[in-house]
Amino acid sequence: MFNGKMKRFMSTGVAAALSLAMLAGCGGNSGKNGASPSTTPAGSDKPGVSAEVEVYENGLPKNEEVTLKVGFFVGGYGREWFDYAVESFTAKYPNVKVDITASADMKTILSTKISAGNDNDMFDLFNTDPSGGIIGLAEAGKLEPMDDIWEFPLPDVPDKKVKDLMMPGMYESTPLINGKRYEFTTASSFGGLFFNKKLFEEHGWNQNPNTWDEFTALLADIKADGIAPITFPGIHPSYHNWAFGTAKNFELADINGHVDEFIEDYRTYGLPQYTNPETVETWTRFYELGKLGYFAEGLPALNHTQSQMQVIQGQAAMVSTGTHVENEMKEATPEDFDWGFMAVPFRDNTDQTLWIRSGTSNFNYIWAAKPELNKKWAKELIAWLVTLENQQFAAEKAGALPMRKDLMEDPSRAANLSSSAQSVLKYIADNNAQTFKASRSINISDPNLAQAEKLMNENIVKFAMGMQDPKPILEQAEELLKKALEAEKK
Repeated sequence: MFNGKMKRFMSTGVAAALSLAMLAGCGGNSGKNGASPSTTPAGSDKPGVSAEVEVYENGLPKNEEVTLKVGFFVGGYGREWFDYAVESFTAKYPNVKVDITASADMKTILSTKISAGNDNDMFDLFNTDPSGGIIGLAEAGKLEPMDDIWEFPLPDVPDKKVKDLMMPGMYESTPLINGKRYEFTTASSFGGLFFNKKLFEEHGWNQNPNTWDEFTALLADIKADGIAPITFPGIHPSYHNWAFGTAKNFELADINGHVDEFIEDYRTYGLPQYTNPETVETWTRFYELGKLGYFAEGLPALNHTQSQMQVIQGQAAMVSTGTHVENEMKEATPEDFDWGFMAVPFRDNTDQTLWIRSGTSNFNYIWAAKPELNKKWAKELIAWLVTLENQQFAAEKAGALPMRKDLMEDPSRAANLSSSAQSVLKYIADNNAQTFKASRSINISDPNLAQAEKLMNENIVKFAMGMQDPKPILEQAEELLKKALEAEKK
């Protein structure tokens, strides 16, 4: 999928520095005979402990009580799904207690604790990044690398590693900072074009165009029937990225045979960024669609819910957005409404790989300056969140799309997902699509970068309306980025 080269950019997990044997020696059993000897199961990637200490199948001791302090951000998914997973986790591992501090303002709480510099008061595990992001924290050694979780045996499928059953592209697109992974997410999201399946069926429109030519033919058919083919919120123009953004650059780079190098340059701001052939081609195609009138005329004045409402009301055929759309619009959606999904295929034939923008949510971070045993149990809790039972519960109760690709292989489980989730996951499987989350591995603070991004953002609607050739704007943005990179070197 990645031309056999992606491994050069991936780092393997780093084992924890202190063995549990040392911890067991300190805690001891004072000569008591309550524990029967046990060792780590053969073939496990996890560190073993002293044979004198009774251990779980994951190699961690049963006789040492641990309390994990969790900072939990309460967002759109709520917390019911997390409480459900914690309940079964602590039932299986009764020596582990989970102390949850939940707040919708967790970013502020985290920033305050980090500024205070009291590691004992800090959370062991938290599920959102603090103000300012995580790159600086990771570079300062404040966060625990989590590459090893991907190598863990799955709690519910112990003969498979975590990364073996995750959605395609999730492992590869986990952000790297100095070659290591410092976050692990337990829910996925995907972007593309969402539509009313019944409307497509009524008009006989193609619900799965395989190539760019088939896609543009579909847009022509929709426009001929008097409906705007595509909409997105002009007030929030970055929504175009769900369907037409960075994933399409990657798709073109894959077709051109250098996707690995392209992704690495994207992550590290390797030049050129705005004027490389793939980025120019993506924006040019977007602009050409605009000149043909394939975007809704009222788009510049729309916010995100208004653009999504256009699809519900039949004013537009498709909206560029993410898998949150069904939950976000549930109050305005008729009961018999059935969401469909497609990606925008930039490929010329089905032998080429179709790329889809993925996102992730339910982030997890571990504070590095915590006892080794706490960090090990924090990683076990994270792995527990991706069991099928917990993934299913989060999908049904919170609308969080699963990370587990095998969930869709069970018809009884898949049938309980929302219509948009079923459409997206089926589309990915049917088209053997590559999902990928674009991320940067370095941080640039020079204001010229923000100016470049602002310049692009201000012109997206003009591109969509066919009013502005993107090439001169891309050239200006590239010059601003060059200035930012030069300033960072000083």
